[in-house]
Amino acid sequence: MHFVDHLLAFFLVVVGPIWDYFGTRPLKANPSGAARLHYYRQTFVWLWITTGVACSSDGFAPLMTLHGLGVQGMWLKGHWGWWLLAAIVTLAVLFQLLLPVVQVIVKYRNRPFLEPRQFEALRFFLPSSALERCWFGAFSVTAGFCEELLFRGFLLHYLHGALNFPWVWAALASAVAFGTHHLYLGRKGFVPAGTGGLLLTAMLIVTGSLWAGMVCHAATDLSMLLYWRPRLAANAAA
Repeated sequence: MHFVDHLLAFFLVVVGPIWDYFGTRPLKANPSGAARLHYYRQTFVWLWITTGVACSSDGFAPLMTLHGLGVQGMWLKGHWGWWLLAAIVTLAVLFQLLLPVVQVIVKYRNRPFLEPRQFEALRFFLPSSALERCWFGAFSVTAGFCEELLFRGFLLHYLHGALNFPWVWAALASAVAFGTHHLYLGRKGFVPAGTGGLLLTAMLIVTGSLWAGMVCHAATDLSMLLYWRPRLAANAAA
């Protein structure tokens, strides 16, 4: 176990959530386009840096598969538990990814702009111009790849493989840590993120790889661009 791994784990579990929580205060106080772009770019940079550190320390391939994380999950194949997890993951993916597309196409197809009331509390964070939407798209893809490798890859490897946490407790701790990185959004960020972390861990168990979770994570974040098309962005595009 490298000293770098301890530092990275400490950053992910302790420093990162505090940094995010206090770093977003200026954005909440003054939710301007410049402040949002600064936040997107700053998070984009630190996610790629920490991902690079994790891969340099432990290797890319070992962090990408269930076997590389030190989990022998093949016993679950054919077991009723695997089928249950597979059914839960499939239903969740269909609900999370297809519902936004169907709603936008069927229910909101004639609206030039769209600002759902349930996202009003997140207005400070969501893009309101074409440039912001481009950066939000890059931010979403980055989060999908980097956060999966860091929280479902590195952190599970660290907790289960290095510190010998039982797999279930390592998965729960990883999901909680992932949730704390969304505390700046309040309970509306922490609870769904923590629950989503468990679902993405289930996806890792079912598929044996992080790739499916990365695609699902990125697609979920990108779906916000379907739901959130504010009047300002629509006018700018026109």
